[in-house]
Formats: sequence, structure tokens, C-alpha cells
Amino acid sequence: MDLQTALSSVAVQNAFADQTSVPNPAASQAPGDESDPAEVECELIIAIDFGTTYSGVAYSNSGADIFKMVSTRRGIGALRDSVITIRDWPNYDPMYPEKAATILAYEGGKPLAWGGSVKPSHKVTAELFKLGLQESDSSENEPVNAEGESVMGFVNVSEFVHPDLPNKGPIDMTADYLSLLRKHVLETSLRKHFGKEFLENQTIKYVLTVPAIWSDKARNATKRAAERAGIPEEDLDIVTEPEAAAIYCSTLCTEVSLRDGDSFLICDAGGGTVVCVLVRLRFLTC
Repeated sequence: MDLQTALSSVAVQNAFADQTSVPNPAASQAPGDESDPAEVECELIIAIDFGTTYSGVAYSNSGADIFKMVSTRRGIGALRDSVITIRDWPNYDPMYPEKAATILAYEGGKPLAWGGSVKPSHKVTAELFKLGLQESDSSENEPVNAEGESVMGFVNVSEFVHPDLPNKGPIDMTADYLSLLRKHVLETSLRKHFGKEFLENQTIKYVLTVPAIWSDKARNATKRAAERAGIPEEDLDIVTEPEAAAIYCSTLCTEVSLRDGDSFLICDAGGGTVVCVLVRLRFLTC
């Protein structure tokens, strides 16, 4: 599992924090201290790792059985194993089946295609619009090709104005992309695993990853875009990408011999930014 898939998968796990604490794998639960699984509301949790160049999605059904496993010595590993990564993206790259390209094609100001469905023949395309959610006062960090030319496709990188889409800003494009991605997940991917009636009556929660270096304004812009894409504010949680990666690493304690108090480095090398974070592991006791 590569880092971007891990991020989307772990974002699902992070959403369980409202239901239970993460136990110390070496600790056993005191008799009579087990929470009643019947009291845990069953939810379908969808995690979206919205990336600069590629995006990933994973989901998990937080039923009572999962809660019971996590509350015992089997630990959070059981929760990790319950996460399913989506791999049925339209026209996906065979080298990256778990990812959908973060790109849009427009016609008449409306989305025409997205992800792998965008073709070279499409006249108006937009990509790297995620970077526009974080305001910049200059273009010194603007991506360029080998000839030093901008690859953004925007006239003014600080304002992210697309020459062919003057009425579309980064929030608009992000909302369009997340809307199409969410529609595919709900109407195509999940229908292969769950019945229509189940999905219609299921409580769905969403988790969305954002770069750790983003300002509160950029995070709020991401949330507004998600809301416009059809994700209710009360059903959305935001988690930073290094935080999600760190939680994933904590589920590998046995495999990589991580112990309470150990430190490890998270390096998130994404399509638009590279962020390194040093994390110290601390177990919670149940």
C-alpha cells in the first residue's frame, strides 16, 4: 500500500475516534469493562484523500462487530483490516489502480469529464486546482516544466484564474471534482458491495485529508467545497495527511516493532508539496 492509499485508508480509521479509544496492543481489557456493541451506531465511513495530482478513497462499515474487536486485545489492527480501498475508477492508470487523477474537463462552463475519463481531445481542462485553495502572495512556488514555463494552466497563480473558465475558482473546481468523485463512489463502487436499500438507509460519514501546512482559511475553503459537493457539514471531519499517516503507522506496531515512546518520521511526498513530520508514539490505555 503506497502512502496516498494509506492516507485515505487511515482517514477512515481516524473517524472511529468518536466511538472508542485506541488501545495499547499489549494491554488487556478489565473484566466487565467492555462497552456494549449494541450501543454503537452502525455507520458507513468514507475517507477521501484529495490530492494535487491523484486522489484516493477508502471506506469501512463501523458495525458492532468491528467495535467489539477494537475494544479487545486484538487492537486497532482489526479496524485497519476492515478498510477497503476503492480501485474501480473509470479508465484508471494500471500502475495506480487505487487512484483517480485529479483533473477535470469542462464544456460550456460545466464539468464534462473527470479523472481518467479526461482525454487529450478535451479543449478545456483544469488540474492542480487544489493548490489554489491555499492563498499565495507570489508565484515563486509555482510549478514549472523543464523550460521554466508554468504548468498550472492559470493566468495568475496567486488568484488561480483559468483563462477559459473566468467564473470558476479553486473552490468551484474542487466542488465539481469532489461531487463527481462522490457520485462514482456512492452509485458505482459501493453498489458492488452493498444493496441499494442498505445504502439509502445507512448513516454515512466522511473524512477528508488536507496538507498539514495549510492555513485555517485553506481548510475552511476545502470544507466549503466539500459541502457544495453534497457532503453535509455535520457529517464531515477534516484530518491532516501526516496525522492520518501517523495513525496508520501506529497500526503496524507489531510488524515494525514500534513501542510506546518511539519516534518515527512521516514524509508525505505528494504531487504538489512534500511535508516531513516527526511523530512520537503514545499508547492509550483502555
